[in-house]
Amino acid sequence: MSKVDFYTRAIDLKRIWRQFIKRFWIIILATVLGELLGFVTYKVYSNVKSGNTVYRIRNDYYITFNHKDFPNGVDYYNAYTWDGILRDDPIVNEAMKTAPSITKQQILDSVTGEILGDYRILTVVVTGTDQELVQTISDSYKTALPHFADIIDMISSIDLWTDADIEVYDAYTREPNAAFLGGFIALLISLFAVIMYGIFDDAIYTERDWHLRYPSITYLGKRNTDEYKVNRSHLLSDNGNYIELSTDEFCFNQAEFEKMRQADGVLLILVPGKDKTEAMDKVVYTLEKQNIKIVGVME
Repeated sequence: MSKVDFYTRAIDLKRIWRQFIKRFWIIILATVLGELLGFVTYKVYSNVKSGNTVYRIRNDYYITFNHKDFPNGVDYYNAYTWDGILRDDPIVNEAMKTAPSITKQQILDSVTGEILGDYRILTVVVTGTDQELVQTISDSYKTALPHFADIIDMISSIDLWTDADIEVYDAYTREPNAAFLGGFIALLISLFAVIMYGIFDDAIYTERDWHLRYPSITYLGKRNTDEYKVNRSHLLSDNGNYIELSTDEFCFNQAEFEKMRQADGVLLILVPGKDKTEAMDKVVYTLEKQNIKIVGVME
């Protein structure tokens, strides 16, 4: 046996593939656990980040512009402009008149505006952790915005377009992304670990592994295959008395050793893919010390 040749052998892709297939379940399991870990971690993070339950109301308002006197008025009132106007004094002060219990800072912290497509549709978003306060501010804007149209010449009217109900809102809703990222990272790590384990694994998986580790013992092939039948008929006698021995059946028994010495030889049974290299080493060493002839190995 040449240990130097065995431990310095080149990478065998066939061998790695066999190992990869046998350990593929590890990659699948690690990926699933990674997805679960990513999902749970993100849920914990989002709960800590968002704090209490967040409520939101999104109401749409229809804006009628005074195109006759101000044909370019729509160019001024864009999405960015409205987001600021909604928190300017004319609208905020009117909202506080309608709901005296709310403060200016509460409005500034809660209200945002956006125009998603049609420049005539303004969406007012009120967000907060106090459900009653969110509803109060949203209702106050139903009065404040029409009043704003009365004092601005460029706008003829602002009317409530959709009156939405309050809803629970989570600003951190990326659980699928977190699960995918966790699974992808786990996939890469487990794939790397399985491949590296395969490279450094010294178990016997292929005929080449056997030949490098035990060059003096002939590999006959897999039992009941044409390769095995041809090799056995060529190398062994049809009427020979050969004892088949696996590592699981091996024991230190003098009577068994004597029986093997009296036979024409021992056929070792290899279980590839299982980490029984040390056990096989022990069997080979012991049989050699007992002057027992090993005529070949088969799977």
